[in-house]
Amino acid sequence: MKMGNNKILRLTWLFLSLTALLPLLLVSCSGKETFAVDTTPPLPVILIPHLGDTGDNILVGGVLVNDTNNGIDTVPDNDWIRLQWQTVIDPDLSYLKIFRYGDYAPTPVDIDSLSRAQVNLNEYLDNRLHQQSNVIGQTWYYYIQGYDLAGNYSVSDTVSYKLLEKPLLLSPGPNATVSLTEPIDFQWWRTGDSIEFRLLVFVNDDQYFWHSDFFVDSDVEDDILTLTYSGPSLDNFANIVWRVDSFADIDHELHPEGIAMSGAESNERVLYLTP
Repeated sequence: MKMGNNKILRLTWLFLSLTALLPLLLVSCSGKETFAVDTTPPLPVILIPHLGDTGDNILVGGVLVNDTNNGIDTVPDNDWIRLQWQTVIDPDLSYLKIFRYGDYAPTPVDIDSLSRAQVNLNEYLDNRLHQQSNVIGQTWYYYIQGYDLAGNYSVSDTVSYKLLEKPLLLSPGPNATVSLTEPIDFQWWRTGDSIEFRLLVFVNDDQYFWHSDFFVDSDVEDDILTLTYSGPSLDNFANIVWRVDSFADIDHELHPEGIAMSGAESNERVLYLTP
């Protein structure tokens, strides 16, 4: 009788042990994780393609296209390209990686990483592009990978722009002074394969004021191009800022507005005015 009781006790202990282990065995066999893991990538960043150029009669969100809202574009400073993207609202996005490739450099290269604070600026200046070989005449392509803290990432769309040779400003010289009683002639050196040049005048340092376009055709043989100022009165200004943009490959079929998908911007010059 005593032996029978011991056997019953051992069987009872074995049954209780197996009952306690059963849930663990089931989880292990099912392959399910015992804790939550973030596997959802952040929303893709939306890059802004080239929307037009300062002086174009194109509205973006009810505002005329200008240097600060026209998407991927060149800049006056150097042979650089500026990227822009829509405001990122996904709180899960932690940082970005920016990738670039070109016509003659087809392998994407990770060129930079941006913290969330930098992401909130909504733009990035590729100020190392001029260090590449044959930077002029190539179309440069960019896309972005957006990461969360768990390492998940999403990939943006791709935007592109072709870089042309900068127009070389000739006259008036840097920080020159002219009299408003005389016509103001602006001159620059014709460069590269550009078929259109745009003389731009800004007031109050960066406010667009006036522009005039110069179209190059087979009848234009001079290498030095000249446009005379014919805009509104400048009497209320002590100085202006001017530059020349150049364009090529203007596709009026796909872009009836005349948007150029290649271009360059000259350096900017200050011109002082006297009555």
